[in-house]
Amino acid sequence: MSSTTEYAKLRADAASQVEVELSGITDPFERRAHADEIRDQAHMELSSLKGERDQLIAAAALYEPSMNLHQQFGIGYNQMKRIASAEIGILVDIHSPAPWPADRAKAAADAGLPHPDDLVEQAVALARRYEGAEARRDAAAAHLEAAREAVVTAGGRVHVAAPARPDFDEIRRNAENELRAEFAVLAVSPEERLRLAADAVDQAEEEKAMLLPERDEALNSLAFYTTARGVYLSAGITRQGLLRVQQRTLGLDRTAKLPPRHEQPDLARAADVPFVKNAEEELPQISAAYEAAKARHTAAVEIRDAAIRVLHAEPYEWTLTRIAEFVDRDVAVIHRIVNPRP
Repeated sequence: MSSTTEYAKLRADAASQVEVELSGITDPFERRAHADEIRDQAHMELSSLKGERDQLIAAAALYEPSMNLHQQFGIGYNQMKRIASAEIGILVDIHSPAPWPADRAKAAADAGLPHPDDLVEQAVALARRYEGAEARRDAAAAHLEAAREAVVTAGGRVHVAAPARPDFDEIRRNAENELRAEFAVLAVSPEERLRLAADAVDQAEEEKAMLLPERDEALNSLAFYTTARGVYLSAGITRQGLLRVQQRTLGLDRTAKLPPRHEQPDLARAADVPFVKNAEEELPQISAAYEAAKARHTAAVEIRDAAIRVLHAEPYEWTLTRIAEFVDRDVAVIHRIVNPRP
């Protein structure tokens, strides 16, 4: 059985292979050319694998559903749900995946999805190949940008326009209020309310996980390679928050001071920090989306936890195990929700 940790190692190993291939090439133009070749090869492999990979993941999700099945494929629950919906011809909304069919196996059979005896094993094998190719592509792409930045900056910092500074308090408030308003008018059973709230939590978690690395890449690019100042204000974080991001990126201890500003570009390049083109435009947009997702997550967790406590109490009296399976969480998490510490 593949786990989240195993997929993380798989991605790290694939990226390390790319690093080994490129580490001996010092000329930025030659390095860029070889990185471009690796990226193109990985992209071709992804294109050839995606159709069969999606079909097998959908078939496994519909014929043989089980808790944490998505983790065996290295993807989020909602992503697996969207893949399955697309394969059986259901319109896919990236922000709100369609509910599972009442009879999953019938829907899969009607769509002509295969059901071999080793279905899950085949799906996992393809998912792992796909993840490795994706990691090689992304690692090569990072080197492409680094090579471009090395030429552009010639060891210094590029001048960029001051990035916008969104009103993050308003963004968070609006996102939270919108989700609370959506649930306030729902006229559904407690079970359906819990299902919808759990889906909202999962969706917000996926959005955060997707957006945070993108935000930090843009943030680091501006902080290390450009003349922009006060970039933390465009990311919705504090000056200390920016410092922590930079420390992690350079592999520094939390107590360590950053090197002098004039030394940072070279050190960032040595740490393979990518140069993000148009980061001054991307950072405010990505950060606004990330902070909105965080706010929706906070609100959704509160709504989900309240629904859990209702179903655990009379007259429903759902067990902790039943609730845990329903929302795809560990029983210990449910125990803490229904028995909060004073």
